Amino acid sequence: MAGRPGPAAIGAGWAVFVIANTQRIDVVPFFNDLRPYYHTDYTGVGALLSAYLLGYLLAQVPMGLAADNLPTRRVTLAGLAVIAATSAVFALVRQYWAAMLLRFLMGVSGAALYSSTVKLLLGIAPSRGVAMGVLQSGAGTGAIVGLFGLPLLAQVVGIRPAFLAVAAASVATLGYGAASLPGGTGSRAAGGTLEQQVGTIVRDRYFVYLAACTFLGLFSAYGITAWLPTYLRNEFRFTSAAAGAIASVINVGLAAAAPLTGAFSDRLGVRGPVIVGGFGALALAYALLSGVHSAAAAGGAAAIAGVGLALTLPILTTMTTEIFGVERAGVAVSLNLAVGQVASTISGVLFGIVLDATGSFRLVWGIGSALAAAGLVPAVLLRARERAAPAAGDPRG
Repeated sequence: MAGRPGPAAIGAGWAVFVIANTQRIDVVPFFNDLRPYYHTDYTGVGALLSAYLLGYLLAQVPMGLAADNLPTRRVTLAGLAVIAATSAVFALVRQYWAAMLLRFLMGVSGAALYSSTVKLLLGIAPSRGVAMGVLQSGAGTGAIVGLFGLPLLAQVVGIRPAFLAVAAASVATLGYGAASLPGGTGSRAAGGTLEQQVGTIVRDRYFVYLAACTFLGLFSAYGITAWLPTYLRNEFRFTSAAAGAIASVINVGLAAAAPLTGAFSDRLGVRGPVIVGGFGALALAYALLSGVHSAAAAGGAAAIAGVGLALTLPILTTMTTEIFGVERAGVAVSLNLAVGQVASTISGVLFGIVLDATGSFRLVWGIGSALAAAGLVPAVLLRARERAAPAAGDPRG
């Protein structure tokens, strides 16, 4: 890859992340409306979200390999084309199982967008932390658009036209990306068979530390994201809209803070201390929820959690790219994402089981705080290895 990404290229990457995360979450606000449309129950409409997440999880490693072994830019553009087409058809179909298949395919195409876009832009960015922070702010913005912007649009034009608007925005992003995203190399720079490319990464101790941080970070983050609205409704009798607005502070914090935390890590010249601080912030958010029973404390915890995410997720992705090199960034980032997807899925189920069994949100928040604090262990090990690498002559340091 040559040159450095200009504002148009960074903007295109940001738009890719906005679209991917809007498409991921856009059915959630409409569960009640989609039940009669598809003649199904809450389990059925919830499965529309799960279908996307399943496709996203299963396609992560294949799409990471594609980003490393095919022209990376084409992988991103192909993902945009497929997600635009499948989301447009999804907006029109009335058959439930056809909608499920389309959501699965949207998840597969969403998997093609993350690691390939990261590889394209971080491979040539002079300030990788800033670049990744901007991309991660796009993810937070996409969640806000999907959860709040789209319902507002649907009140004016209807649900199906709102879904079509997202598909149209995907087409526009495809055009923007085709015009602005930098070109990538088409060579098999990763080297070796596909199995060797994956195996070399998963056996590396660095990856174990990174994956542990990603698992515990996303486990903690999704615990708050998934259960804070229910906590506010049950404990303080908030309406669903008010509870959702406070919960959205997490994504607002992520979108606003991610570029700043990326710039801070660039200025420090190391990533480990920033990640350690992120886990400290996540643990603090849970401790605040557990120790202070008030709506104001819940809002403060949401803001702190958003900053904690900004201190962990984009920095971990940046560090993954630096440790394994741009040539292997597609596989390394996608493997990390797959670990994180498993964590986010388990967290919702585990916290739900605890709540069903005990009825105690304080216990839920206490468990979350312990898990976030546990993330400090691999973060500190990662920092220690980062500090030792230059002295040992490790080229990845």
